Amino acid sequence: MSPEHATAASERKRLPPRKKGGQGRGPRRLDGLVMDVESASHLLGATPKHVRGLVARRLCPFRRLGGRIVFVRTELEAWVRGLDGCSPAEAQANAEARR
Repeated sequence: MSPEHATAASERKRLPPRKKGGQGRGPRRLDGLVMDVESASHLLGATPKHVRGLVARRLCPFRRLGGRIVFVRTELEAWVRGLDGCSPAEAQANAEARR
């Protein structure tokens, strides 16, 4: 094998393993008791960028799991209930009435 061929082979990008039957096909997401930024933004009715801004200013409860920002659903719901304004149920009813 020539040295040029060996370097070209080692510089090739490795692909992730193929998904098995029954595994999710999209990006990995946390959406249960522990949520990622995307799931928290859906729960709050905000954009992921806005949620990251809340985290950067430490205005909402969050945790770090490795380098990843995660939210505990019960903590986030309790935080929303404690905010001034209407309740989450009223906000959801208002959103549905606007549709």
